[in-house]
Amino acid sequence: MRQWFLLGTAASLLLLLWYTYRISLSRGRVTGPVWLPAPTAATPTPTPKITEPVSNSPKSPVPDAGNSTLGFQSIVALSTGPSWRTRGLLAAANLTGLDIQIPPQPPIHPDLILAFEHLGPDDIQHPTHGASIAWLAHLDVIKYAIQANLDTVLIIEDDVDWDVSIRSQMVQIAESVRNLTHSDDLDQDPAPYGRDWEVLWIGHCGEYWEEKFETILYDDPTACPHSDYFGWAKPYIDRLPDRQRAIYRSFNPVCSFAYALSRAGSRKILELLGGGQDEAFDVSMMHACKAGQLKCISVVPEVVHQYFPAQSFGVKSAVDIGNGQEPGPEEAEFEHVMGSTENILESARCRALWGQRCLRKE
Repeated sequence: MRQWFLLGTAASLLLLLWYTYRISLSRGRVTGPVWLPAPTAATPTPTPKITEPVSNSPKSPVPDAGNSTLGFQSIVALSTGPSWRTRGLLAAANLTGLDIQIPPQPPIHPDLILAFEHLGPDDIQHPTHGASIAWLAHLDVIKYAIQANLDTVLIIEDDVDWDVSIRSQMVQIAESVRNLTHSDDLDQDPAPYGRDWEVLWIGHCGEYWEEKFETILYDDPTACPHSDYFGWAKPYIDRLPDRQRAIYRSFNPVCSFAYALSRAGSRKILELLGGGQDEAFDVSMMHACKAGQLKCISVVPEVVHQYFPAQSFGVKSAVDIGNGQEPGPEEAEFEHVMGSTENILESARCRALWGQRCLRKE
């Protein structure tokens, strides 16, 4: 019995000591070393979780070129008012998720137009009456951009068209513009296209190119193939690799379908082109680019082009309707018949209005 009593007492003492140890451990009062079993295959050492450091470098601004204003502070359409042109424009904008502003065009006094036609000496080139109206309208919309204090603005004419992939196209263009202008420092140059430009000519009816030009080339399956390209610049387009797009400093772009301006570019154009004295607004801007008075960059093939109503209605007369002329009964007819757009593979206008492609083939 005495042996059983001693064994029971020892067991009780051991239980008491174990209980006291557990209490002290929970309270953090263990003063002696604590031995833990060595890890074995059955109890592997946990792999520590590694947390990657958070980078403080700024986010690349280039993807912002694919936003609803294509990386510019605003997209502004030059328009005399609602017509087939603006209805198709807004349908294309809605399809591709673009935010386009159409500010009211102020009236232009006939005497001002006449005076503008004859500014400067008699022995220089002067704009025609129609070209003077268009020129003054471009100056008005540029003044609007300055008064709105826009850092950058994309100015488009209201009968233009673009590809359904315009937003991804502009991301590639932004990256190429930054490469061309060596705008690598994101801290100093946080704008999507950098800031070493004043005119970015993305919509035109042709541009000259030679191999000696410093050029950024990249593959673009949305670029119009050489076989389908129309216009006076086709011989120069054929010099470029097929299905690629080229970004280079402007040499001879014609037509002002779509051009972006920096804040400095807007002010310079008013100073350089505000007095007329040339064939047309786009020609005068091209001359300023060529002379190095403006920092201009061209996109070739263009990503914005003019849409033409169906040729069966007479292209010239149809285009003129909605361009300072009162719409007649024929507008109700041709507006609902699909036309075509040169050099744009997947027309946003035609996709929005008719659900079809309308690349001009002949």
